[in-house]
Amino acid sequence: MTRFIPANAETREFPAAAVVAYCYQSDRGPAFVAYKGRQTKPARFYAFPSDERRDANLADFVKQQTEAEDWKRARRETGHGLAVGDIVYSCWGYEQTNVDFFEVVRVPSGRSAVVRQIEKEVTESGAGSMSGRAIAKPGQFHATAKEATHRAAGLHCLTGGKSAPGSLSKWDGRPLSVSWYA
Repeated sequence: MTRFIPANAETREFPAAAVVAYCYQSDRGPAFVAYKGRQTKPARFYAFPSDERRDANLADFVKQQTEAEDWKRARRETGHGLAVGDIVYSCWGYEQTNVDFFEVVRVPSGRSAVVRQIEKEVTESGAGSMSGRAIAKPGQFHATAKEATHRAAGLHCLTGGKSAPGSLSKWDGRPLSVSWYA
């Protein structure tokens, strides 16, 4: 599928917003069709009563897309801020709360970290409550744990994956709640 580009359209490119717009005169008045990135489906396709209204609407759209691109760029460039020896955890489960702890064993770059699962100590809350608190045991790796590389998802946060459901967040040292069923 190819992009619709009106005949005799004026091309306006906005690299910071990853937008290209084609402004033209339609049967309904001044109009534009705008595409985001490499998309073939228009992000905007509007006609207006005047050139000023068209240009103002296009400027608002470009401003919005520029802010979104700036946010994505900043997020990509933000590192995780983790160091070797830091403990991260994943909290997950349905109808129960599971917590897995991981230790950062290598930091190849500011955008990724290599972690390995470690043991945890669980203390029950009370008789038959099926809940408790978990704390990590740094340096005591799971017998079957393998190293896994995870990408940064923000400051002190890594993406999850096959080895860790959800995301991995830096542990502050306080016990975390867990629950289970018989």
